[in-house]
Amino acid sequence: MDRTHILRKVKACLRLAASSNPNEAAAALRQAQAMMRAHGISHAEAMDVDEAEVNTRARGAEPARSVLLLAVLAADGFGARTIVCREKSWDGASTVIRFYGCDGAAEIAAFAFTVLRRQMDADRLKHIARVRKRGNREARGEVFAMAWVNAVAHLFPDAQIAEAKRLAIDELMRVRYPDAGTSSGRDLTKRGKSSDDDAWAGHRAGKAAKLHRGVNGSSQRTLEHGE
Repeated sequence: MDRTHILRKVKACLRLAASSNPNEAAAALRQAQAMMRAHGISHAEAMDVDEAEVNTRARGAEPARSVLLLAVLAADGFGARTIVCREKSWDGASTVIRFYGCDGAAEIAAFAFTVLRRQMDADRLKHIARVRKRGNREARGEVFAMAWVNAVAHLFPDAQIAEAKRLAIDELMRVRYPDAGTSSGRDLTKRGKSSDDDAWAGHRAGKAAKLHRGVNGSSQRTLEHGE
């Protein structure tokens, strides 16, 4: 039996492992895991974990807390995982956010993050347009952005990721990033002053963002802002 045929059988069992019947699901998962152990097949290989990358425009620095919060929100909303990677290249350092998921979840989460981040940045810049002092601009803009992200959280679907897919994503990330730590993002509020008015403004602006399901009922979504 060649590896391609074995992979098809493993994937079939993993699909059954998502069954609503707990006994059937458990039996299918056990069978899949037994074949994977016997033939040296990883969860990541069996589940075809996808990757999508987004540049943070942070130039090698740690992204702001609001940016990381939005990335995690997008990843969780579509059943994906995310990690921040700082990399050096011939043209300088860069910081990227990578999304990992199955069945297109990584790409959808990255798309949602990119579109919403663009909207958030536009609203934030408009809010601080008349603030002259750099420290205050950063602080007020970050407080605004954090509130903006919290305001759009309810728009994301409550994705329930299957156990087999979760294991596959975790396995891949553990292999690729064995020394990865956690990051809460850069605190931009330390060097300036902000107020509750900035948070309220961010909340109001975030409420204007809308997340709609695709008309075909698939996992694809379209994102709109104030429309």
